Amino acid sequence: MNCNIIKDLLPSYIDDICSEDTRKVVEEHLAQCEKCRLSLKRMQQQTDYIQQMPEEAKKAISPFKKINKKRRIQVFVAIVFTFIITIISMLIVQEVSAVNQIFFPKKSAIVVVDSMEVWEKIHFNDNDTGTKTKDYLIYNSIFWNKKIVNTAGSPSDITLRVKDEDGNIVVDELRVRPGTSVKVDSLKNNKKYYFEIKAQEGRFFINAV
Repeated sequence: MNCNIIKDLLPSYIDDICSEDTRKVVEEHLAQCEKCRLSLKRMQQQTDYIQQMPEEAKKAISPFKKINKKRRIQVFVAIVFTFIITIISMLIVQEVSAVNQIFFPKKSAIVVVDSMEVWEKIHFNDNDTGTKTKDYLIYNSIFWNKKIVNTAGSPSDITLRVKDEDGNIVVDELRVRPGTSVKVDSLKNNKKYYFEIKAQEGRFFINAV
């Protein structure tokens, strides 16, 4: 049997899937042929290398798996930390009035109207207890929405006007229904403004936000 036929049989011989008769023929030839023995050795080495590749690949990938796992842990910790900081910040804003006033500025006023013909000044509360009031308002924060709210607790519509420090009318006769608001965003920051209303007789609850 020539070498070419033996080389064709070597893969089956190496994988041990050939018949017993074929095995004997191959082994008899190998015993006499140095060239085919070398071919067998090369094929066996290639087979061993292919079988070892998964293990080598696992070893090569292993450090990257550790990095990925570490990265996932870092991302998870960052998400949890951000969530905790957000919750704490929300609680601080809600519970600490000074902080709340910075981010959600609001001034309230109660105006008692005795006559529909008279402009009544709005005296906004100056602190959280409402015991101090000022007859002017200063928009001293970028967080002001510059809205005047006629709350739902008010008995009727109001007519609103705004004056500057010199007594000039800068916003003239805006009508505001109960439970609604009106924008006064033409007013400038860090300037004193005086707010007045006209309305039917009654007790009115006004918010500046």
